[in-house]
Amino acid sequence: MNRIVMITVAASALLASVTLAQAGGRGCETCYEKVVTPPLYRNFTETVQVRPAHAIAHRTPAEYQTVHERVVLRHAQTTARQIPAEFGTVAQQVMVSPARKEWQVSVDHHGRHIGCWVVIPAQYAVQHRTVVIRPAQIVHETIPAVYGTQPRHVLVRPAQVHHQVIPAEYATRQRVEQVAPATARWQPIDGPRRHW
Repeated sequence: MNRIVMITVAASALLASVTLAQAGGRGCETCYEKVVTPPLYRNFTETVQVRPAHAIAHRTPAEYQTVHERVVLRHAQTTARQIPAEFGTVAQQVMVSPARKEWQVSVDHHGRHIGCWVVIPAQYAVQHRTVVIRPAQIVHETIPAVYGTQPRHVLVRPAQVHHQVIPAEYATRQRVEQVAPATARWQPIDGPRRHW
């Protein structure tokens, strides 16, 4: 800023000399000198944003685990099984003829005919016949289920997204700003009048 002021002052002095020289071509009662005031600058320190705040997304993938679980390979079943009847042979004494009275005539040793009622007992015989020892039946049998194991992937932890916030960055910068413009004015020159 000092260099700018020095150049401005030197230029003003040169301009004043030229003006006086031009004005000195003839006599003047009052002479004026042009006084130029250079512009005024000031240094400012300001904080500016270099990079705005932003967020970075960090993704954590899902986590899985293999577990073995019990599964049914074949469900329980109920079947009907028919058991045939069982037969056997049994011996049974049956009456062939019942007891009865029968008139019988006999001749004794004297030659006499003697009639008597004779009781004839019942007559029995053994008869074989087939009988049902156990009747036919239906038996329901349950076949138990068959189990086994199989692997399965299960989700242990779902995927997650974490956002990391990066704060904004700031920096301090110097800035030169003009606070007053340059001015020019004429002021009388003190001392005796000069004739150029």
